[in-house]
Amino acid sequence: MQQVAKEILLRAKKDVFSGNLGNHLTTFKGDGLDFREIRDYDYGDDIRKINWKATAKGNGLKTNVFNEERELNIVIAFMLSGSLHFGSVKLKQEVATEIMALLAFSSIKNDNRLQSVFFEKRIEKFFEPTKNDAIVYQLVENAIEYDCLGKEVSYKAFCDFVNGVVKQKSLIFIVGDFYGDVDLSEIAHKNEVYAIVVRDRLEENPILNGEFELVDPNSLNSEDITLNKEIAKEYKRLIENHDRELREHFLQHQISFGKIYTDEDIYIRLSEIIKG
Repeated sequence: MQQVAKEILLRAKKDVFSGNLGNHLTTFKGDGLDFREIRDYDYGDDIRKINWKATAKGNGLKTNVFNEERELNIVIAFMLSGSLHFGSVKLKQEVATEIMALLAFSSIKNDNRLQSVFFEKRIEKFFEPTKNDAIVYQLVENAIEYDCLGKEVSYKAFCDFVNGVVKQKSLIFIVGDFYGDVDLSEIAHKNEVYAIVVRDRLEENPILNGEFELVDPNSLNSEDITLNKEIAKEYKRLIENHDRELREHFLQHQISFGKIYTDEDIYIRLSEIIKG
């Protein structure tokens, strides 16, 4: 696992520092204000920014001038689900780890505050805001070494966590495969949210045929099953219905989203999703 982590870190750092992934985030601006000076009030200035203490000195109406705060507060959430332990080309967990590394390096390269969390039904690990790139190495080690089997995500609990801990408007990246009951409406109204969906083509279009022992990666329950074209077709239909509802939810709540498959160039695809 350590070798995989090193390869992901090297690849992600090379891609970020030779590309412009972070530049795609410039449409989202921080909403903080940084005080600059006091000057005479001009017609049309925001009356809420009048400095009454300076005005009271008798030299005319005065107003505060601010610089807009450009620094972003970025949150990267790695959603721990047993179904990440799957992949016909590489494990979805490895792809999700590289996505996290790319986003983290990009955030810090652009001098933004970075918060990170590993989440299942509750917080598994939380990293306080930082601008130090040493955090990326810790994130990758944790992401690649987590035993996801037997874990299942609660998006309701995740929204409760964000609303309780993240106090300012933030740019939130949620990385996972987004199965189950997904509802992000409670955080989408206040923040800008990106859902990065990690999938394997085989799970969406199974071509297996024969008798298999299937293990539910979330509950770890197993069942002997015979797969044929009809069962595969029905399974594909269920996935398509789930993803159609997922897409409708994202669109309804203005959540940016996109899929990254295990056989794709992760950096290029992630750039396309963020660029929109």
